[in-house]
Amino acid sequence: MDHMSSPPVPARRVVSAALAVALSLLAACGSSDDGGSGRTSPDDLVVAVASYDLAVGPPARFIFGLLTADQRLVAFSSVDARFSFLGTKAGAEPSSAGPVVKADFLPVAGSTIPDPPPPAPQPVTGSEARGVYSVRTAFDRPGFWQVEASTTLAGKVRRATGAFEVSERHAVPAPGDQALATENLTLASESAPRPAIDSRAGTGEIPDEDLHRTTIAAALAAQRPVVAVFSTPVYCVSRFCGPVTDLVQELGREYADRATFVHVEVWRDFQGKAINKAAADWLLRNDDLQEPWVFVIGADGKVVARFDNVVSRGELEPLVRSLPPLGPAT
Repeated sequence: MDHMSSPPVPARRVVSAALAVALSLLAACGSSDDGGSGRTSPDDLVVAVASYDLAVGPPARFIFGLLTADQRLVAFSSVDARFSFLGTKAGAEPSSAGPVVKADFLPVAGSTIPDPPPPAPQPVTGSEARGVYSVRTAFDRPGFWQVEASTTLAGKVRRATGAFEVSERHAVPAPGDQALATENLTLASESAPRPAIDSRAGTGEIPDEDLHRTTIAAALAAQRPVVAVFSTPVYCVSRFCGPVTDLVQELGREYADRATFVHVEVWRDFQGKAINKAAADWLLRNDDLQEPWVFVIGADGKVVARFDNVVSRGELEPLVRSLPPLGPAT
């Protein structure tokens, strides 16, 4: 059966880290230890929070991108980060900052990292490396928060802040939640246009057929673990969707006997602003949708882990490898 819905797509869409979107507006957040002169430098920093759906709860992954004022990406090694509560209204002054923690560089899937990797963060172009910084942290109250990131570039300490909102509870399925038994489009969805199954199928060819052979609902009914990637490789705001989808496809080839691997395309009709029902059921909240996401679902149907925006092989593969071999899906 061909399932779809066509809710209006909001004009406001979350822009992911590692992109110089509205950089001129964000650049005001950058600073350095310049003796109070107030002068800006091309090496001053900009923070772009890359995490989605942050909520009060136990420690979880928090990711953010660092860019210089002249639009280079800061990559490699680790940077210092600390968090502070701003209050329940935007624009409030921060409370006392928490302890300094190390945030490690998380490369986008498919990025080539030098061997050995540089021992310190450094500005690079998008063709050299792409990624964000990752740290596990917990938030004890809802409201507006701030992350301050700092590192040394060109011999000076550079720091910048980025504000974000933390909710009382998660809006998107989180670890421990029951997975939604959705009927995503598959190769058998005869009435669906090929790009609705995968946005890369502009010529009618599905580039990753193995990810479109079955539905999340069917895998859950068979009590098989599921690795589901929700992404739109062609229309992705962050440009991370393609590499993340490729990573899930690669793991699907290696671990097909341990889980069912599924790609859910976000757009039924990009020009018509229609979203596939499976993507809307999982991700559309308050007239907003963020992508990409990767969910790992256990054989009991509960979400085991989720990764927003960026996920590396080093994060995802150990979870998949820990699943017991079940044999190929029928």
